[in-house]
Amino acid sequence: MQLTRTQYRLSVTTVLTTALLQIAACGGDVLEGRPTVTPVIRLTPAPTQDVRATQTAYALRSIPTPTPAGLYVVRPGDTLSKIADAFETTVDEIIAINGIADPNRIEVGQQLIIPSLAKGASPAAESSPPAP
Repeated sequence: MQLTRTQYRLSVTTVLTTALLQIAACGGDVLEGRPTVTPVIRLTPAPTQDVRATQTAYALRSIPTPTPAGLYVVRPGDTLSKIADAFETTVDEIIAINGIADPNRIEVGQQLIIPSLAKGASPAAESSPPAP
């Protein structure tokens, strides 16, 4: 059985009226004479963090990441043959040391190890771009 909105409001009103009449019949002092418990609220603060306690010897020093000698970043227009000519090495050596599967597919931004630079060529050659 489903109540209509009017029937529902009437039943709620009846229940509330009955409750109020019962409280009034008691003189309105339903809780008078009964002890009530005072609520106890205890706040526990979060522990403070001692940052010094989390430091380690490794956090106190900066250790640079080793970069392989002879690292070259491919630029737009580069080919393996241009790079090999610029650094006086061969395409086959570059392919071998870098594990390149398809020598025709190198991408801008790709990092290559240049064998002639890794063997101890001058640092000036490492930073100079290949000739176009």
